[in-house]
Formats: sequence, structure tokens, C-alpha cells
Amino acid sequence: LSLVATAPADARPRKKAARAAAAPAAVSVPAVVAAPTDEELRAKANADQAKAAADQNAQNAANQQAYQEAITARDAEIARQKAEHDAAMKKWEEDTAACKAGDHTRCAKPD
Repeated sequence: LSLVATAPADARPRKKAARAAAAPAAVSVPAVVAAPTDEELRAKANADQAKAAADQNAQNAANQQAYQEAITARDAEIARQKAEHDAAMKKWEEDTAACKAGDHTRCAKPD
């Protein structure tokens, strides 16, 4: 028994030349770029960190300014309310004293 490979009668011949011609003629290879050195990487990282720190400081300053403005507005509102309260208390004390002195037009009116 011998094993001999034979091609079937309807097999097409291989076309190696056609495949080689179909391949791209030239492949462009990008120019080799030198990798950055450790010093360059460190300098870039330091610059990035310095920018991030400056941005954070600017944001902190803006936040502090907004906080101070809010505190000033709050203090002004407290002062306004206190002045309003003090005026109402003074009027009440005057009305009470006048009522006790006999000016019944200034006495509290029951509901």
C-alpha cells in the first residue's frame, strides 16, 4: 500500500504569483520617535502638578471669597433683624408705659 497524494481532476492550479502581486508594494513605517527620558517625564509631571496646584489654589481663593461674602451678607441680615426687633420692643415698651399712664388708645386690644 502506498500513499501518494494526487490532486482531484477539477482542482485549480495555485497562483502564488497572483497573491504576491496583490500584496501592498510598500508599507510606510513611521519614523522612530525617541522615548522621553526620565528627566523629561519628571519635568512634565512636575509641571502638571504645579498647574493642578495653582488651579486648586485659585479655586480655594474663589471659595474663600464666596464664603466671606456669604458671612458678610448673613451678618448684615442678622443686624437688620436685630434692629427691627429692637425697634418693635422699644415701641411695645413705650405703648405699655403709655397704657399704664392712662393712654388707653395705646393699650393692647384683646381679640
